[in-house]
Amino acid sequence: MIFLSPLLLAITSTIFTLQVSSNFKNKKIQLPKFIILLIAIIVTIGTFISMLLGKFILTFFDPSLGNIFGAVVLSLSGVYFISDNFRLQKKHAGYDTSFYFENGLQYKSILENPSIVDLDKSNSIELKEGLTLSTALILNTLYTTFGAGLTGINISISIFFYFIFSVLFLYLGSLYFNTDVYNWLKKNGSIISGLIIIILGIYEAFI
Repeated sequence: MIFLSPLLLAITSTIFTLQVSSNFKNKKIQLPKFIILLIAIIVTIGTFISMLLGKFILTFFDPSLGNIFGAVVLSLSGVYFISDNFRLQKKHAGYDTSFYFENGLQYKSILENPSIVDLDKSNSIELKEGLTLSTALILNTLYTTFGAGLTGINISISIFFYFIFSVLFLYLGSLYFNTDVYNWLKKNGSIISGLIIIILGIYEAFI
């Protein structure tokens, strides 16, 4: 069971990389293998730091209290992913979304439309653009990985899975594009991730 929580955390957090790379493939923007590896490394390091910070803060609390707090953070981040998905769907359909919480930070714009990082319109993601994208991906799951650290989810196993799935999803998305799969992911990816993260938070609260 020690592998279950890190595995679920990695899959649900890195599914966004598949959406990003699929978007690039759809827009005919190249994602070189070097950049894929670079993004995976940077995102994994960011995850490690975030989880380590959560684990460090856990030392100031009673373990059971810290575990519950971490589970709440995890669950709330799952709720946010689901809520934000509905907001985006309504926004794209032309409905008023002003009553939703809208994060004005730039990283959300990048994840909503990843092709905007290709500033020079070269149709290829270069080093600086890869760093920008990596930062956006780290910030997108910051609360999730921080909460995971608070609950005591194994960091070493988590970052191993994180790296593997980051590379896998980025490569798969850049290699193959299917309109139906892309549209399904765009519509349901965040909902599925959010639900699994909520379940993971509840699970971690009781173990």
